[in-house]
Amino acid sequence: MQKYRALISYVGTRYRGWQKQKGSGASAGPSVQETIEKALARMTGENVGVVGSGRTDSGVHAAGQVAHFVLQKRKWETGVLHRGLNGILPQDIRVLEVTPAELDFHAQRSAVKKQYSYYFQQGPAALPFLEPYAWWIKKTLDIRAMRKALRVLRGEHDFKSFQSSGARPGPTVRRIIEAAVTREAVAFPAAAPALLENLFFLVRIRVVGTGFLKQMVRGMAGTLLQIGEGRRPPECMKDILHSRSRKLVGPTAPGRALWLEKVWYEDV
Repeated sequence: MQKYRALISYVGTRYRGWQKQKGSGASAGPSVQETIEKALARMTGENVGVVGSGRTDSGVHAAGQVAHFVLQKRKWETGVLHRGLNGILPQDIRVLEVTPAELDFHAQRSAVKKQYSYYFQQGPAALPFLEPYAWWIKKTLDIRAMRKALRVLRGEHDFKSFQSSGARPGPTVRRIIEAAVTREAVAFPAAAPALLENLFFLVRIRVVGTGFLKQMVRGMAGTLLQIGEGRRPPECMKDILHSRSRKLVGPTAPGRALWLEKVWYEDV
């Protein structure tokens, strides 16, 4: 028996999120988790459960999802698993690395912090090659106001307000370690925006925390959008946080512009 840790990147556009669906949800489309499990079964001949560091929503992407799985029948070379899985998986899911893991390693419970980023496109028109991965906003966003609002969320707080209405009951206190709003250049493809770099750019909301509630970052992004457009003052964020009411939060931002970028562990 051997446990493995995998670093995985995927485009979530056509998936129902990371988590395998049951009941009526299973007919709505594949999940990333079940797609990887089927690839492992085809390659190894074992029915393997794959556990991810977090359950990304429908349409959400990952640059650095971490997962673990256990193979019972034999020990596989990590390079063979790496190459074999990428030969079976669809092109919108890639295994970047496979390493052996200790039996007590757990992709979700062993994680000490995670980084998510939400991306808004800015410019006179949406760049079509970014549309599946960032949300174009016509109005120029007030980054300074967004930064002022986001600062309120740093530290340990009860984030009940930002939890989706359909989430499972449980503790809602989380700790945000880092939070920033930055202007980012459109770096790919390099030739396209070079002549118009002052017109086309991204506004990135980056948050690092010990854990996140269901649709928490998307709720933050929707609220910060309203603040950036001048529809709400930055000071409203403190009231929202203390209210513990989802009704005061802005609209849940679309999943397509959210990225799980990195997961940290004690041994890495």
